[in-house]
Amino acid sequence: MGRAFAPYDRAMAIRNINEGPGRPLGPMAVRSTLPSHTPAEIRAVLRGLPTATGYTVTVKPLRYRSRPHLVAFTFWDTAEMLIQVPEPFRPFRELVDLGSRGFPLVPFRTRREVIRFLYLHEFCHWWLYLTHGWGTSAEVLCDTYAFDNFRRRGAAAPPAWRRPRERLLVRTLKRAARQP
Repeated sequence: MGRAFAPYDRAMAIRNINEGPGRPLGPMAVRSTLPSHTPAEIRAVLRGLPTATGYTVTVKPLRYRSRPHLVAFTFWDTAEMLIQVPEPFRPFRELVDLGSRGFPLVPFRTRREVIRFLYLHEFCHWWLYLTHGWGTSAEVLCDTYAFDNFRRRGAAAPPAWRRPRERLLVRTLKRAARQP
């Protein structure tokens, strides 16, 4: 029936197909063409938030026609997050999809709030891409993560998302540990 395969005499590196490529090395570069904010001021706005190492965060003005709105992109091939802030800026409200928590009309009163919300939303996509291998889906999860953290004064942790099977396994282990 053919040749028998030779046994391996050393350890093999096997990557799980459900995992992403891992966190890239290097600092997070910040660029800004926003007239009101220099790169140093953008770094101050993002202070306390998790960093997207190896990526460039670019903040640009968004010229809108009728009303301000939220726009951001993550470019996987060039390792860049693009955040666009409405110019001229005036306070506005935007519908945010929070899944079972509803669709609140979130007020954005300052440029700082817009930058932090959009950065956290794109960071969530980046994090899911690195840890689970997918990053362009999960809009509700990323909206919820950004909504919960963009006004937080202290440090924000990366998204703590697990697959449903992992949640069940953790609960089962905790329940089993409580029993004598």
